[in-house]
Amino acid sequence: MLRIYDLKNQQMLTKPDFWELTEGFVSFRGVSFVGSFKVIEQELLPRFQQVKLILGMEDRQTGQKMEQIFNVPRRVEELVNASDTFLQRIEAGSLQLKFTKQALFHSKYFLLENETQFIIFNGSMNLTKQAMTQNHELVWCYRGEKAVPQDQAIYQAHLALFKQNFEVDSTDYVNRKLIQQIKGKYRQEITAILTDHVAQETTTAITLQKEEITAITDQQQREKVVAPQWVKAVQAVYTAKGNKKRDQAAAQANAKVLYYQAFAQDEHRVIPENELYPVPMWTYDEAEGQVLVQNPVTDRYEPLQASPLSRADLENFVNIIESFRTNKVRDESLQALSAFLYLMTAPLIWKIRQIYRESNFSRSADQVPLSMVLIGRGTTGKTLLVHDYFKPFTGDTSASVQYSEINNSTSARSDRAVAFLDHYLKSQRFISPMVIDELYENFLHSKVATNAIKQWSNTLEDIHNVNIFAMNHNASNKGINNLEEITKRVYYLSFESGWLPEDEQTIDYRILVNNVNDHLYKTVVYRLNQRLNHLSGEDESKLIKDYLSLTKEILSDLLAQYGLNHRLAPLLAKRYDYKQDQNKTIWRMLLAENNFKNVYFTAGDDQHFTVSKAIFNDLKSNLYQNNNETLDNYFNMLPREMGIGIVQNDIGMILDIDKFDQFIGEPLVRNYYQQAHKAEHQQDAVTRLIALQEAEAARRATEEAKRQEKYDQILAELAHHQTKKTGLFGRFFKRD
Repeated sequence: MLRIYDLKNQQMLTKPDFWELTEGFVSFRGVSFVGSFKVIEQELLPRFQQVKLILGMEDRQTGQKMEQIFNVPRRVEELVNASDTFLQRIEAGSLQLKFTKQALFHSKYFLLENETQFIIFNGSMNLTKQAMTQNHELVWCYRGEKAVPQDQAIYQAHLALFKQNFEVDSTDYVNRKLIQQIKGKYRQEITAILTDHVAQETTTAITLQKEEITAITDQQQREKVVAPQWVKAVQAVYTAKGNKKRDQAAAQANAKVLYYQAFAQDEHRVIPENELYPVPMWTYDEAEGQVLVQNPVTDRYEPLQASPLSRADLENFVNIIESFRTNKVRDESLQALSAFLYLMTAPLIWKIRQIYRESNFSRSADQVPLSMVLIGRGTTGKTLLVHDYFKPFTGDTSASVQYSEINNSTSARSDRAVAFLDHYLKSQRFISPMVIDELYENFLHSKVATNAIKQWSNTLEDIHNVNIFAMNHNASNKGINNLEEITKRVYYLSFESGWLPEDEQTIDYRILVNNVNDHLYKTVVYRLNQRLNHLSGEDESKLIKDYLSLTKEILSDLLAQYGLNHRLAPLLAKRYDYKQDQNKTIWRMLLAENNFKNVYFTAGDDQHFTVSKAIFNDLKSNLYQNNNETLDNYFNMLPREMGIGIVQNDIGMILDIDKFDQFIGEPLVRNYYQQAHKAEHQQDAVTRLIALQEAEAARRATEEAKRQEKYDQILAELAHHQTKKTGLFGRFFKRD
């Protein structure tokens, strides 16, 4: 049990909540043992703008400095499993992690501050869930004002201590410069990068005493210094006398091999399946027509109830979706919303498939996908979704599950992973979606996986869950399996666009992550189940056309209650199509690679452009047999209903400029047209200006002539009038 003594007020706090005491502070500095990066991701990053943490050691590892230095695979695993947010914060410098250079850090203290205040914690507590909730821990705290002189002494003393510890006594645990190098890399590549980094650190920054190194030559003593699996790694770099081997390049190469072998051994470990299942588990009572949710305290299953839903819950959800538009280089909000819609439908996908089978509309149940795959390239948001959003959104408190865990390896063989998924799908009980991160990039090409996907889709008729995968797919990888037999059973969502620099992002994702909860998820699933239990003919018709239609309606109604539906209405009216999305990318790349060399415009026609067949002569990745076949395929990628294609013939195709740009999603061709006709437009503008000036001069001349004519007429009339007054009769009677 955590006890905190308020040093300034000299009182013991009753049932203190550590995180409540940290509210209002923006900077977190400290020294602590951290069991995993999860506590940093889930607790520190959402709360603090700046985090500087020295990773200490827990009690049972006191003295094992070399373990901390040479356990490269642990660091690799932490980086592989880290969220996009975590890596972005390291790269931006707003998260800095360090560890020992020489003497181990066993102290635990934390200094939090904002512009005017600070709070210091010092005691036995580490940053672990167990320390905060289960262990007997004693910590004192001191809260003060920076402007108050009597508070300055303790503040300055701890600030100076941390500066010494952080800047002098420690070195980078994860160097921000490494993040770009490891993005999108596999474990072996990351291992190689970190091994080189460790070798450099032990040469330039980390101090190892000879007695520490020579201790590993003693069979009985060395396990006190370093775990058995890293003994060989140390021996690969150092001699028995504690000196570095002369050929350090060979030593590092040997160390890398040893680390790879350590991974291979780890991959053969067997994890009980139920440890990887979602928590709490959801199931279904067909007799009562109710969704049941496991109570984490009693382990009993209780009927799902619509959660109390607030405007703040819905606004946070809307902001999450909009962040995929405002915070990204290219708008991917439709993909994000589509992912959430599938997630909210997931517990009842089995029931919708049942409706398809029994419907008179003659639609096959395999038209409803049993899996969703989020496809990303590097740091594009797929892991952010499944890790930071999906888990708390569904109320799932279990750890993130990696593909390597369900497959017991990272190899191309997918037998174990398929067996794991098959067992869970066919439980005939659980409806909680199984979320798997880091899916092997060629999983959907393996015969074992594709045969299983088809078999599940064709034969599963009872209660079952669905699979949700996140997968990296780099340009060098094998193409995504786009065969119709797979795409109708697997819902692909592509996330390829990168994030804008953090200072250009209009929505703070840290606030979004911190505020997400399961209220909306539970409410939508509850209402969806009610609608499916009392399905009208109209609803059935909608559902057959779009299996997500009722989920969309329910979400739209909830948003309308708080006047928020207009913000997502345009997206809810659309349907994401992976093939069309990829076709946009393919066309965009075709024109970019060709640099518009084979794009032509007809004089006097600013509505159409011609793409010559010659554009395919330079196509680097031509998958087709000849140019005519390529031409046909590219022309057929354009949706006919949009009216983009005007004509296709043996020499190329004529397309509508603005409709093509609408399909692509940016004024690509229109901008090129304007650039190509810039001089012409400028000349036209000059000509129009001269014409306007001439017309204006002519108008003024005409008006001046009219004025002069009128003036002359007035003068003539005056002269005539004067002549009449001074005639013969007038002159005869004229007076002096």
